Amino acid sequence: MANRARWVMKFEKGLIDILHENNNSHYRTPNGWRSEGWKKIVKEFNDRHPDAGFTKVQIQEHETQLKKDYKLIKSILQRDGVSWDQNASMIRTTDEIWDEIIDESPKARKYQSKSFPLLQSLEMLLERDIPEGVGSIDEEDNNTSTLQIMSRRLSALVPGSIDEGENNISTLQRTLELGSQGLEDVDLLQNHDEEALERPQPGADPKPQQRADEPAQSSSCIEPQKDKPKKRKASDIQQTMEAYLDFRMKQARMKEQTKKDGEQFSISRCIKALHSMTDVSDQVRVLAADVFKDTVNREIFLSYEPRLRALWLKREVNRLLC
Repeated sequence: MANRARWVMKFEKGLIDILHENNNSHYRTPNGWRSEGWKKIVKEFNDRHPDAGFTKVQIQEHETQLKKDYKLIKSILQRDGVSWDQNASMIRTTDEIWDEIIDESPKARKYQSKSFPLLQSLEMLLERDIPEGVGSIDEEDNNTSTLQIMSRRLSALVPGSIDEGENNISTLQRTLELGSQGLEDVDLLQNHDEEALERPQPGADPKPQQRADEPAQSSSCIEPQKDKPKKRKASDIQQTMEAYLDFRMKQARMKEQTKKDGEQFSISRCIKALHSMTDVSDQVRVLAADVFKDTVNREIFLSYEPRLRALWLKREVNRLLC
């Protein structure tokens, strides 16, 4: 247990982002990630998060745990009387239904008061078809050059991650527009190269014309040409990129909304309201800090009229002590 990795939200979101970036049939099958895929995921994760220092086993175990948590929450949401709070990323239902849920699945207890902001991104990863991956070496080289062009465009506009607060919706929209233009440029370059190969080079011998008295060569004698490896269309790459950027834009919108909610229902406002409450013990005042760490709890507390805040706060503190 001493060597067990400590996963915080920054690392979890970082892992999901990398899984999305490598989500294609070259690295993943319907049964799970290929060994080559895991090798790439682990390297990219530790390159981006050197302070984590997670091993391959630790990353694989947490990916499995995230899938279990996702399936658990999805199963809870199938119940009548249960809904999903998109802004708070939490399950909403009555205390009676929660009691039934916990009786059937004790592990669900933590999500009675805990958010799960990865639900939407995991749904995109686990519920959608796996995009087509790279194939032959020639095709992979072609895709590599395409993605390098795209990477230069994207890195110029998206220097960091949403967790660091460096992205916004307008930046992502510009990224998508320039990314699409980059794929069109790649198509033009590829078509130009193919046309250049088909044109006769200066100084080259022209193709000899067949003499009238020479028998036509049978089509059966013509050496069959080997089938050229199919290239992955730029439109396929663009479709994958658009889906990923759409996901990042939704993340940005959710973060902006969360920021607004955080300012309206801040911890300092809750503490200030707590100072004016005379019917609360010192122990409850101290433990209230743990209750106020949750955004939803802060919103509920400040939404109550002053005479009910103490009653609600005492109940939440008792839950923490249970």
